[in-house]
Amino acid sequence: MNTPYQEFANTALGKRQFIDWIVRETIIVESAKKDGVDKQKDYKQALEDFKDQQKRQYEEYRDNLLVELYFRDIQQEIIVQDADIEAYYNVHKQEFDAPTAYTVRHILAMDKESADKAYEEIQKGTPFEKVVAEYSQDPASAHNGGLIGPFKKGELTPEFEKAAIELKIGEISGIIETPYGYHIILKVSQRNLPAMSFEEASLEIRRTLEREKFENWFDAKRQELKVKVNYNTPVQ
Repeated sequence: MNTPYQEFANTALGKRQFIDWIVRETIIVESAKKDGVDKQKDYKQALEDFKDQQKRQYEEYRDNLLVELYFRDIQQEIIVQDADIEAYYNVHKQEFDAPTAYTVRHILAMDKESADKAYEEIQKGTPFEKVVAEYSQDPASAHNGGLIGPFKKGELTPEFEKAAIELKIGEISGIIETPYGYHIILKVSQRNLPAMSFEEASLEIRRTLEREKFENWFDAKRQELKVKVNYNTPVQ
């Protein structure tokens, strides 16, 4: 279907105006070259910046496409069977009969030294949320006083969950290490939720098991590739 512009461009007047526009642009470009504008520093720099931008966009698209296509293959390795869901429900039935939701605040530091400094501030009596604002590296929660939740058991990393669940309301943990870094946790609240039947819990269990399978797959690949991470590397 032709647009109004295409219909106009196919008329005698439209063709003439289009050709005139091309001619004008060509004359201006050639005149600019003749006068040495293409030799100017700001022109060359702008072109180099554009090339770099295009290169980064290409590399980002290339890698995202690779991840998207490969993830289809990965999904075949992390399939959760109905029997797995039923077995998980039976083992954790007490948790579904009396589920609990927890809410916490936390500070995430990428290295032990920063975590130690944050913990020292807390020990001095500095308000937890103020320490969050100064030290936490969690972009998802740092702007909100480090708030996480409400969450149920099985939704976060095991080390973090265990520490959070064992705390009393208002209590602050020591420094907890997880694959994401070093955490200091303040327990805000916990509340009991209605019991969940197998049918109600099935989707939640499936997601939990899929996440566990993916994390296991990822950890195996990380060890296979012998990946080491330096969290102190500057981000550009």
